[in-house]
Amino acid sequence: MVICLFTACSDDDDKMPQGPVITYAGKLPSNVNGYIFTYDENGRCIQVKSGSYVLGEIDYDKGLLISDDEEAEVKFTGEGYIKSIKSSWNEKDEYGSSKGSGEVYFSYKGGQLTSCTISSSESGKDEDGSYSYKGTYKTTYTWKNGNLIKVESEGSEIEDGEKWEDGYTCAIEYGDQKNELGQFSITQTRVLDMEDFQMLGLVGMLGKASAYFPVSYTEVDYEKDSEGNVDEDESTSSMTYSLHQDGTISTEKIDNYPYPYSYVTVDEEEALGRSCQLGNDSKNLNFRSFFMRHRCRK
Repeated sequence: MVICLFTACSDDDDKMPQGPVITYAGKLPSNVNGYIFTYDENGRCIQVKSGSYVLGEIDYDKGLLISDDEEAEVKFTGEGYIKSIKSSWNEKDEYGSSKGSGEVYFSYKGGQLTSCTISSSESGKDEDGSYSYKGTYKTTYTWKNGNLIKVESEGSEIEDGEKWEDGYTCAIEYGDQKNELGQFSITQTRVLDMEDFQMLGLVGMLGKASAYFPVSYTEVDYEKDSEGNVDEDESTSSMTYSLHQDGTISTEKIDNYPYPYSYVTVDEEEALGRSCQLGNDSKNLNFRSFFMRHRCRK
């Protein structure tokens, strides 16, 4: 499980966000379909849980994304969007060992996410012997009239000299329901093709949301092996939204399955400024699996 990032050209790049990245009608998302968000006294998200499991923390002063005993360097743009994440790992257990590193960069234009690039390398041993791996991946985001309308990803991986290619395309359709508060929906995080770190879009860390709520998307995944054989899978999903009186999302239905949203207000002391310590039973954000993307080395 893991996250994505970019480059930006603001003079305020790399400064830590000093206040809430985003609020919706004075509210902060506290629980979205089981993802639970905790904030500090400045309204910045400092912890993400999935059910009872702590996924990770953000230490803004140190510029670290922390998961269990693992740390990744995280940088932000002046607007509070994630700009880059870098991590390395050196793991060993009864099944083998792995040593590698990865980095991700995000680019934004006018606050809209425009690209995400990932690179990683690893070497190690497993039940089949020694191996080596290198991979790159790039995702491009196309916007029109304030809406994200297309996502296109291409990647290549070389493992022990054998090359694999994979990709992802997604076309998003919109109705006439305007997103008055600029709120990120579950649907908009899903189409970003970012593995589990995409949930940070829900608290405003991955740029602006679309001007209207998406009503459907069609995605195509493909994988091509070294012999040119292609495996492709296509699916389409539809969604509807019910809103609170203040315009915040109450429930999002994806293929008729309901996803509830709940919130805290910015001045609720019980929700803000709580210290976050990762327990021994935490389900950590596996940085390695994010950089390794879709292939078997996950």
